[in-house]
Amino acid sequence: MLPELFTIPFVNLPVHTYGALYVTGLLVGMYVAFRQAKLVGIYHEDILDFGFWALVGALIGARILFIIVEAHYYFVESPFTEIPGTGISIPTLLAVWKGGFVFWGGVVGGAIALVLFCRNRKIPLAEMADYCAPGLALGHAVGRIGCVAGGCCYGYATYHIDHAGKVIADTPFAIAFPEGSIAYGSLFNQAKGQVLELMQSLGTTMPLFPVQIIESLANIAIFFILMFLIPVKRAHGQLALTYLILYSIMRSITETFRGDTARGFVIDNVLSTSQFISIVMSLLALVMIIVLSKRKVAHS
Repeated sequence: MLPELFTIPFVNLPVHTYGALYVTGLLVGMYVAFRQAKLVGIYHEDILDFGFWALVGALIGARILFIIVEAHYYFVESPFTEIPGTGISIPTLLAVWKGGFVFWGGVVGGAIALVLFCRNRKIPLAEMADYCAPGLALGHAVGRIGCVAGGCCYGYATYHIDHAGKVIADTPFAIAFPEGSIAYGSLFNQAKGQVLELMQSLGTTMPLFPVQIIESLANIAIFFILMFLIPVKRAHGQLALTYLILYSIMRSITETFRGDTARGFVIDNVLSTSQFISIVMSLLALVMIIVLSKRKVAHS
């Protein structure tokens, strides 16, 4: 695990691997969108211009939703944070090195940026969204690896202790996060009895279900599905809406393997925030696909 890539000299500010891979994922996604548009011969230059606005919109949206989910921490437990090495305190919600992002917030923020960009350029929104959808899936696959590096969005514990007292993982590729990771810090504070003793002796968490890796692979699968559907789509916008449905289904499933509580719940331990958003998004997308299909038939 590598939570931090390096530390910026003088200000002693760490550059987190998660954030670096988040940006890398966005760049990968924009490249895929650019290549698809260039193959068609239209809007590829606009997609390059949109890259900056996509980054800003996604980061702001993802951060805002994370703050909403963790509002008690940001406004009650720790409302102010000191900038490392300066002695200056700022509101914790502005301390981007503390806390993280929520993907659905990034999707909404990026979508708002796309709407504004297309209106300004007078570009068809649905067509641009279709170019971006496969890239979004592949870029997210890259970003999820950042979760492995930082130890966030971790899975539930999956292990047993054998007769010799050794910890044995019950799931292939289970991940044990080391001290200094988000997973270790969170689970150590909750641990009691034998689990606490084992974490102290091992210096890692117990083996956890590799949900981040599963989700990364699932996003790659969605990318290939969308690429396969490009030649057979019946109307602009269907590809982006199909992405929303596929990702929503996948996310609703992978949420059941999560072990962290930072993602927030609409119904405690029953319906997570991301599952609730996934249900709403998939239903809206399904309705829109039906509407687009009927319009296509009416004009054919």
